[in-house]
Amino acid sequence: MPLPKPLSEIKNDLQELVANNEIAQAIATLQGLLPSNTEKKGQTILLEGRLSQINRDHHIAGIVKLDDYQLETARIRDAMLQLIKSLEEKDFDPAASHAQPAVSAIPKFAVIYDIADSEHCKMLNKHLNVLRIMKKIQVYNVQEGFGDLVAQAKQEVEKADYLLVLITVNLFNSPEWFELVYEAMGDGRRLIPIRIEQADFEGTGLEKLRSLPTMNRAVSQFKSLDDAYMDIVTELKKLLPK
Repeated sequence: MPLPKPLSEIKNDLQELVANNEIAQAIATLQGLLPSNTEKKGQTILLEGRLSQINRDHHIAGIVKLDDYQLETARIRDAMLQLIKSLEEKDFDPAASHAQPAVSAIPKFAVIYDIADSEHCKMLNKHLNVLRIMKKIQVYNVQEGFGDLVAQAKQEVEKADYLLVLITVNLFNSPEWFELVYEAMGDGRRLIPIRIEQADFEGTGLEKLRSLPTMNRAVSQFKSLDDAYMDIVTELKKLLPK
């Protein structure tokens, strides 16, 4: 789809929004113009998530002081201005969007979660175990291992076909794991949010992805946990190569 106006005018409009401290509007406007699965579309999702998180932590939760809030907002503003400056005509060409790599014959699922949600991860693995035993899938859990778990996770996530993100309030309060999720979104990875409990993640970019269990439910809303995880695994099985 052609741009609604010359790129130079679009850049000026976006810069004006940022100058007027309408950063969220600038991000949303640029997102609406960029094709899916492009690097710069991913960058806007990252910025949207960072802005939403710092606003929530400062204005709603009150866990971030004013000085820290202003510093992070300034960083987001600068990053947005740099992104606007770097825009080229080819960034808006759908044909230039990054194709997803083919799924492995035995897909690898990486489960990203906060350590406080280890029991939820164990329950998910319990229901995935039959597929693993039958060598239909591989599973990597980010909290398993020794030493620098985050560094290990980044390496393993690079090799994964699908990233299962356990959504709880704990994840949103774990900067290292949430940043890993942000980076994966920015890279256009195959992300599947698993709603463990009802949590507000509007504005993080995750809400734009299809989540499990089905029908936008959370695991906590099921009368039986086994039913919830069976629902999840049934849908994941549909992703396996035939």
